[in-house]
Amino acid sequence: MGRFGESVSTWMAALTRPHEAAGLVLDERRGARFAWFLVGCVGALYCAYGLSMGIYRSAASCLFSALKLPVLYLLTFAICFPLFYVLNCLYAQRLTGSQCLRLLLIASSANALAVASFAPFSLFFSLTTSKAGYWFIVSLQVAVFAVAAFISVVEIGVIFRATAARLGRRLPFVLSHMSWVLRPWVGTWDMPYRPLRAIEGSFIDWLLRRVL
Repeated sequence: MGRFGESVSTWMAALTRPHEAAGLVLDERRGARFAWFLVGCVGALYCAYGLSMGIYRSAASCLFSALKLPVLYLLTFAICFPLFYVLNCLYAQRLTGSQCLRLLLIASSANALAVASFAPFSLFFSLTTSKAGYWFIVSLQVAVFAVAAFISVVEIGVIFRATAARLGRRLPFVLSHMSWVLRPWVGTWDMPYRPLRAIEGSFIDWLLRRVL
């Protein structure tokens, strides 16, 4: 088995047996190469789902959603990592920076894998839903990411319990707001498609208007 195959095997073992992932987190022999492997996996999986999101609107939206979705999660990761590391140093077991990085990358890869597993489901509805079903498609995407977020939070919880650490609740909000900043993901038929829109309001404002 080559080095890539070994990395895949180690990664899948951590995801399917989360109680053993703590050993991977604490293993300082896992250097930058394994971290970049996880970044590549996360990016490729989100890219695959981004394609299924944007295909509803046009080829351009398909391409841009595939590019923006990995950026969304990696930017959110970059924003949240310093906070997580500081909280770890203050209140937890004081993991090293590389250990914190591996822990969050493993959790992010669980989310990416969960999201990518819905790609055929998303692709089917994107290709078979008319323009009138725009809000159904948007609601479908929100539901998919909510389910995937739940899976990754559970994964994080298991790993944190294994390493006697605790995670704050700021990650979901940062991710939601970052997704709003980088919208559109599907592309409404009421206006010409643009890769990015002006920064206005927030995801929470939009959600409250839809619910209330």
